[in-house]
Amino acid sequence: MKVKNNHPRFGRRCGFTLLELIVAMVILVIAMSIVFQAFSGTLRGWKRGTEVVDGIKHGDFAMNQLAAALNSTVYFYNPKKSYAFTFEKGSHGGLPADTISFVTASSAFMPNNSPLINGPHRIKIYIDNDDDGNPALFSRAVPALADFEDFEAEFNTEPYLISRTIQGLEIMVYNEENEFWTTEWVKKNAVPERVKIMVYVPSDDDNEEPIIFTRVLDIPVAKSVNKKLAGPSSVSQGSTTGGSSRPPASGSGSSGGPSINVGGGPPKR
Repeated sequence: MKVKNNHPRFGRRCGFTLLELIVAMVILVIAMSIVFQAFSGTLRGWKRGTEVVDGIKHGDFAMNQLAAALNSTVYFYNPKKSYAFTFEKGSHGGLPADTISFVTASSAFMPNNSPLINGPHRIKIYIDNDDDGNPALFSRAVPALADFEDFEAEFNTEPYLISRTIQGLEIMVYNEENEFWTTEWVKKNAVPERVKIMVYVPSDDDNEEPIIFTRVLDIPVAKSVNKKLAGPSSVSQGSTTGGSSRPPASGSGSSGGPSINVGGGPPKR
């Protein structure tokens, strides 16, 4: 005859102890943390990759347009400085925001319905706020002989939005005499032979550095002009000593392909 022992010391356990539950929860939390970190890293990598691809598209487009515009630069010497190359230094939101202006025969950075698209015109490329208050790349165009000092006051042209992705622009000029890059252009009535253009594509993540596109561009007309040229308006009738007007030299306008810096921060300004 078997005697059933109901004493709890000898009975079967039907649950877990508190220590076992705590250990299980700790293991679960650690496993979930590892999975979440792996997922977050993958998501950040995918988002950054998308930003880089999109930035490359916009940066490459802007650089090609700048190369086309500078390659078609038009220059004649006259006292009014109508064909002068000019740029101003600036900053916006922690990024360089320079302004560049010159006369060109190219249709780059021009809307299709612009009346100036088929002839020489002065174009201004700059960084400004869009309708949402975010920095973006814009352009404006006026007739070629417009006084560049009265650019904004004399011609109330509408800005043309080029890219919201590009939020920084930096210009440097090569000093041929001393062979170094400078941020100053002292020749107020001339065109530089070589410029360095940098456009900045920032990330939505403040912890990520902006993508920087850099290209060195030659301006053919500057190399072809060895002396002061007189524009058509400066030549009097019957004159036999008027200045010549050689056309711009042909060429790509670029000395070397573009370089892309992913993760390089903007220079301290």
